[in-house]
Amino acid sequence: MADRLFGIETEYAISGMQGEDPVERQAMVRQLLDLARRTLPHVNDLSSSGLFLENAARLYLDCGLHVEYSTPECVNPWDAVRHVEAGHRTMLRLIEGLAQEREPELETGIFRVNVDYSGTGSTWGCHESYQHRVPDDVLPTHLIPHLVTRIAYSGAGGFDPLCSGLRFTLSPRASHIERTISSESTGDRGIYHSKDEPLCSGYSRMHVLCGESLCSHAAMFVKVGATSLVVAMAEAGLEPGKDVQLVSPLNALRTVASDATCKRPLKVKGAGRMTAIEIQRHYLAMAEAHLADEFMPPWAATVCKQWKRLLDLLDAGPAASARVLDWPTKLALFLSHASRRGLNWDRLPFWNAAIDRMSAAMELPPTGEPFPLDAAISGETPIPKIVCEIEAMMRRKGYAWEELRNVLALRAEFLALDVRFGQLGPQGLFTALNDGGILDHAVSGVDNIEHAMVNPPNTGRAKLRGAVIKRIASDMAGEWYCDWQQIFSPVYGRCLDLSDPFAQSESWHDELVREPATTW
Repeated sequence: MADRLFGIETEYAISGMQGEDPVERQAMVRQLLDLARRTLPHVNDLSSSGLFLENAARLYLDCGLHVEYSTPECVNPWDAVRHVEAGHRTMLRLIEGLAQEREPELETGIFRVNVDYSGTGSTWGCHESYQHRVPDDVLPTHLIPHLVTRIAYSGAGGFDPLCSGLRFTLSPRASHIERTISSESTGDRGIYHSKDEPLCSGYSRMHVLCGESLCSHAAMFVKVGATSLVVAMAEAGLEPGKDVQLVSPLNALRTVASDATCKRPLKVKGAGRMTAIEIQRHYLAMAEAHLADEFMPPWAATVCKQWKRLLDLLDAGPAASARVLDWPTKLALFLSHASRRGLNWDRLPFWNAAIDRMSAAMELPPTGEPFPLDAAISGETPIPKIVCEIEAMMRRKGYAWEELRNVLALRAEFLALDVRFGQLGPQGLFTALNDGGILDHAVSGVDNIEHAMVNPPNTGRAKLRGAVIKRIASDMAGEWYCDWQQIFSPVYGRCLDLSDPFAQSESWHDELVREPATTW
């Protein structure tokens, strides 16, 4: 079957200031959801934690007080990117509307970010879901090398949130991945998430939680398109990951995330060493070789063309993709800011390593809080031997503690730049660069965002869900409830069966299809 379903869930960070006082976050997110209920056509979530919108998407409050927007089920990567952007615009209008309702007016911000730099250890998820029919014990083999190495183009970029220094990473979220395979999603997370909540009949669902919220349309398009093709090849029995099995996936993840060249060798079972780009080219070559096969979706050739373009850009070095992908664009921004502020970027690895050694000696947990340099090196230092060894290395290189003090003093500026990059609205740095015509990330066909805010994709059960919600939202919304597989009214005793993900016509019953489920 060529048609494939996938969707993207985005968790947002929000902030509010009333004058000089921060607004309590729990109250703010609940007021935002209340505003959504009052202003957006919807049907209440059957599990009572959110609402389904007229475009068939779901808006709700996830654990950790994260406001989350889940796209409707999409059958092509254009719709996936389009509906992610529709979610961004919906959330931005809600947060702006919330500000206007407060007296005095609230200063608000909403961010597509991936990690919290304040030291809490929190991370915001951008999860993906892919429909498939692959045995549970088969899929990890073929997906894990892909998920590890796709960071080369799908990494959001930023800084290691668990580092007290200033360590650039292609994927801040990677610091929160602790296992190769795990069923957990709020801690002890895995590269491959073994959760399988199908949310439909006849299929399984691969739930990816190691991805990140992205700004670049090109990165989003290839991320979801390439991953769906890898799943399709595994489903067809092609064994796409067989020849690129990583010796240590978790170590490889750390290596890829720390390598702006994307060319550091990774240990591959039976094949020596391969770079992240080479592993991605392996998957791409297999997809290209099977473009004419019946199982391939009609958009496969376009995804492969875009996939190859991104890998070619990455092969040329980060500067070549600095206007196309998230992390290279951020890296260029950070390098420019470092130059203006007199910070020697090339010396950061030395200072980060020094901080790591001192932190370990002082038994400081890796929280990302600023490093207490003066406590470590001044007066009766608690780690005299380590400090003496570092000072000896500094003398050989001509370095001084004052330079590290400058790094730590500027650290907050760089972290703030990263957060502002993903801010929605005109204050966001990505938005400013994009509106200024500086970026080259657009994908032809990702358009009609305003239409997607109020209309579902034109295929499958999402189309039916959106159409029914439009019919009942204005007069009867309070008498109906919805989840991914059904719309149900206890008042009327009627249930729309949406368990078939490719349903083309409405099928009504007198009983619930199944007990409520939570996320697509």
